[in-house]
Amino acid sequence: MSFNLRFSPVLLILMTSSAYAAPLQICVDKIPNPPFAYSEKIQGAGKLKGYSLDIIQKALKTMAIPYAVKLVSSAEIAKKMQDANPNAGCDIALDVQKGSSLESSVLLTHPIYRLHFDLVYNWETYMSGLGIKNLADMNKFNVCGVKNVDYGALNKQLKIQEHNTIKDVMFNIKAKECDVFVAEGVLMRYGQRANQYQVPPVGCIRLSGTEKSYHIAVSKHVPNASNFVGQIQQAIGTLSKDIAVLAEEYDVNPIKCQQTLNIN
Repeated sequence: MSFNLRFSPVLLILMTSSAYAAPLQICVDKIPNPPFAYSEKIQGAGKLKGYSLDIIQKALKTMAIPYAVKLVSSAEIAKKMQDANPNAGCDIALDVQKGSSLESSVLLTHPIYRLHFDLVYNWETYMSGLGIKNLADMNKFNVCGVKNVDYGALNKQLKIQEHNTIKDVMFNIKAKECDVFVAEGVLMRYGQRANQYQVPPVGCIRLSGTEKSYHIAVSKHVPNASNFVGQIQQAIGTLSKDIAVLAEEYDVNPIKCQQTLNIN
């Protein structure tokens, strides 16, 4: 006699949740990464929040899986994602870029967001646009960026003057010391919303080919890790309306640019 067993998505989620008696450990990097995962003072107390953190917490709640959130350094995350001891290691990490060194010890969900570089300029100074046809044309302008940002291939093609912070670049854009800013628009926009600096009316050129994808990472030591990643993706799929609201709340949707330039 043979049996053909078929499980509903709800039953699969219940079966998955029963495998985790100890809370799964979500490890958040101590270095703030707003608007994706960061600490914000609310009524005098620090509270962890952010687009990525909210997504995984909503998914795990949908799956009825217990979890705990803890702050650790990036070096600790890399080490603890390989520690299978309950409560001691890291089971889930956020905002892991495809191709990172962490990939050997984790499995990745589908991308939860993507970032790319734009060339941002003061629209009041260049109302008719910059009139460029390729990146070589851009070097006729004063191109500015921020120190310690990985600009990848752009570093070889653009002469980027590096400043300490986005705030410094914004000041120099207004002072016309910088003509254009190589920026990940979502991160620049967060600083503006948080009143860290003021941004003039801007135009931008989308740099097609600079896209980077970011994922939720699950340690391979998590029981049935591959199936668990699939369950997370399924849970996220049921939260599409909630995620759209989060995208608006954290303002993570791409800015609209007047021109697209393919750098490949």
